[in-house]
Amino acid sequence: MLEKSSAQYKKAWIINSLIARDLACCSPGDRLPTIQELTERFSSSRGIIQKALGDLQERGGIELEKRGKMGTFIGSLNRTVLFCEGGLESITGTMPSPLIPELASLASGISDAMEACPVPFSFAFIQSTQRRIQALGRTFIDFSVGSLISAQIACNQYPHLKIVSTLDTCIYSPPFVLFSNKKKGIGISSGDRIAADPGAFDQYHLTKELCKGKKITIIERPYISCRALFLAGELDFMVYRNEQWVQEVRHKAVPIEGGDDPKYMLPAIVVNTDNYNISNLLKPYLCLETISEGQKAVLEKRREPVIS
Repeated sequence: MLEKSSAQYKKAWIINSLIARDLACCSPGDRLPTIQELTERFSSSRGIIQKALGDLQERGGIELEKRGKMGTFIGSLNRTVLFCEGGLESITGTMPSPLIPELASLASGISDAMEACPVPFSFAFIQSTQRRIQALGRTFIDFSVGSLISAQIACNQYPHLKIVSTLDTCIYSPPFVLFSNKKKGIGISSGDRIAADPGAFDQYHLTKELCKGKKITIIERPYISCRALFLAGELDFMVYRNEQWVQEVRHKAVPIEGGDDPKYMLPAIVVNTDNYNISNLLKPYLCLETISEGQKAVLEKRREPVIS
């Protein structure tokens, strides 16, 4: 009997959470789905649905207005309460550490946009794309920011992931360039050594494309370690972003085909669709115009980066 009661309580809690998330996406004046519609949507009983709506009203999440045959409408709502009732007491995004101007300014723009969110927002900075995707898969991260190509690769590998926004007026990073330690010639040829990070989906993808059809030794290292190996002379080539430190070895860097392709330079936002309704919940707050203006202001040095 205790086990049955516990299971019913757990199901009621889950239904309460799901309905709260749906209602957080609504506006005053919207019609509330009927009890029958909600029971079918969530495969639940009328009693659990009615209790969930009653609890959300008691806790100040919503006020409902019954309009006879027209149905029930939302009179007012408190999104902070609804987010919290939906298990979202805070929102967490992830992206690489903002160690270059492009990423620092992008993080600032996103932080600006998320100020409108009804619950606190913060970043968890994780350098590896693979690890960011793993964190997103465990749903303690609500969205991940990366290059468009990395987002596309991740979504192809993991069907539960979805690109919800491509920030096409923002910049994720400088273009990739090819660094050469060879004294003669700059082209990659069989027998050469090149480092790449399998966890950095964009760099690894471009490196594999450049080495296609050649017998190359690919030394797998974390992205930042590739630079150290190259500067120590242990590599013939390296694909790396054209960042500020490159000034000291500018003579060794050359443009490469595809390195400035927008899919490597534009940011994209990815969510886990198993995190119920997260796309619709985030959509009003991840405003492209606000993010773009915030990034532009930092890049133009009209303000300092401010990162949540």
